[in-house]
Amino acid sequence: MAEPVIIHNRPFWARILTVFWAVEVAVGLVFAGVGASWLGAGENGLAGVTIGCGLLLAVVGVVMTGVSWRVWRLGQGPAIEMRDGGLVDRRIADATIPWAAISWAVIFNGRSYSLQFDVAPPERAALDVHWEQRLMGRFNRLFNYPELTMVTLGTAKSAHALGSLMESFKSPRR
Repeated sequence: MAEPVIIHNRPFWARILTVFWAVEVAVGLVFAGVGASWLGAGENGLAGVTIGCGLLLAVVGVVMTGVSWRVWRLGQGPAIEMRDGGLVDRRIADATIPWAAISWAVIFNGRSYSLQFDVAPPERAALDVHWEQRLMGRFNRLFNYPELTMVTLGTAKSAHALGSLMESFKSPRR
């Protein structure tokens, strides 16, 4: 029996990043609008590229604003709880996920490390995952990564530190 782990939320950086990502959404929409104003008979494709890039910035910004906003809204309360009965990450869902249903790993995506995990189908179907995590999960699946991401924002811990804490309850997948 491992000692329970409760990681309290630290929303300082989440507040700053929420504003940053919201600005990115606005900038993306401005790019898309400028590209749309260039559409016409003599257009050489630059308008389409500008619109596409602007919409990509906006969509990514919306998802990341949602992630940061959720961390901000949690306030100072517990963000993550690891107990013998399972894992609760309130930034992903409010329900307890049993350890037997979790398959996790610390993943290097070419730029940084993140702790990502899958939940077995019966438990996953019952799990009400927040919208921004569902969208990130679809993106993760494009690259064959585990669906859910335990973000480090608000934890003051690295992905490896979170993994070390999780290892007390469940070994990572190999």
